Amino acid sequence: MAPAAPVEEAKASKKDTKKNTKKDSKEDAAEDDEPKEQTLEEAEAESKLAVEEMLGLSAYEVLQLERERDEKAGNRRASVSRCMYVGKLVEGATEEDAIQQTKAVWDELEAAVEDGPYNHPSSLPNMAVSGLMLAHSNCIVGVFETKCANALDFLAKLETLACLDAKECRVLMCTEDCPKRLFVGAWRGVAVSAKADGFALEEDADEVDVAWDLYQNVLKIYQICERRNERDPMACGAADVVPSADRIRACADSAHDKPWFSLREFLEFFTDPVHIELESDKVWPTQRFEEVTGYLDDVDPDLNSKEPLPAGNEVEAEDMP
Repeated sequence: MAPAAPVEEAKASKKDTKKNTKKDSKEDAAEDDEPKEQTLEEAEAESKLAVEEMLGLSAYEVLQLERERDEKAGNRRASVSRCMYVGKLVEGATEEDAIQQTKAVWDELEAAVEDGPYNHPSSLPNMAVSGLMLAHSNCIVGVFETKCANALDFLAKLETLACLDAKECRVLMCTEDCPKRLFVGAWRGVAVSAKADGFALEEDADEVDVAWDLYQNVLKIYQICERRNERDPMACGAADVVPSADRIRACADSAHDKPWFSLREFLEFFTDPVHIELESDKVWPTQRFEEVTGYLDDVDPDLNSKEPLPAGNEVEAEDMP
């Protein structure tokens, strides 16, 4: 039985060798996984490559490539306008009045699509309106998505609604050529309520942040309702996100000097002919050119006159080349 010992020792040594080999390979792998410090030259080369890739395509080409990828994937690019507006209700009007009158405008526009100038089959789906309007007892905020022409027609009709005070309505946001809709399905208006918070629009408040916060509220309410398959925000846990009437009315107020368009200003900006007045026109009036006639018409370039010059205009010898 004595010779068996070396065999056992050999087996043990092989096991140890395998263990050591595995251990070494794990350590090597761990070393490979450790992030290697990038040299300055490598970082500069990487940055240069990224810049070259960015400069390789124009913004237009990037958009075209994105559109082509979407079409190949079966996703037609929407290209819709997305607008958000706020407004105060006139005395005696109710939130239900605002909802029904606004819905009637969209129904009227939808019925007119077939006879409109944008009734090409490719644009018909985008002429549909989607969005959400929140109606308090004395004010509204709405976000909608549709084709630009349809959006302008809606705002023009919105200005005439009996329930709204047109002078106390503002367009807080308008984004053109949106590649997809964030509000899917038919437009709807819902009655909401929220506790008064005494919100006041401070003079130093950033109007972009104010409008963005309000937009985020409307979008979040819509998403919560969709996720829980509930039309009423007050019944699905979205009540805490509903912006207060104080906030909406403060944004709609015509007294502040924030650069949001009123409905009338917005429509005039988009529908009136473009007029450009250059600063140079104010400083340097357009030069008036008058026809000059006289003896210069009869003088050769070398100042040799075909006919005698009028008195007092003779060419002296020192004037000759």
